[in-house]
Amino acid sequence: MKEVGAANLQGFREEIDQYTEIRNTIAELTNLLKDMNTLTPDIHSESDFEELLNAIAHRLDE
Repeated sequence: MKEVGAANLQGFREEIDQYTEIRNTIAELTNLLKDMNTLTPDIHSESDFEELLNAIAHRLDE
């Protein structure tokens, strides 16, 4: 990449930035899930994980 001109790096740079954003989002989601006071697996199964999914969506919207 050092030998390629800056004009030719635009596509690569956008992909690298996207990977960085995905990595950060996954890290945030992992921290959210480990700190979340979740319901039992049976309760989640009965509700099709609605409460957990809503909590994740709400947190990601912040």
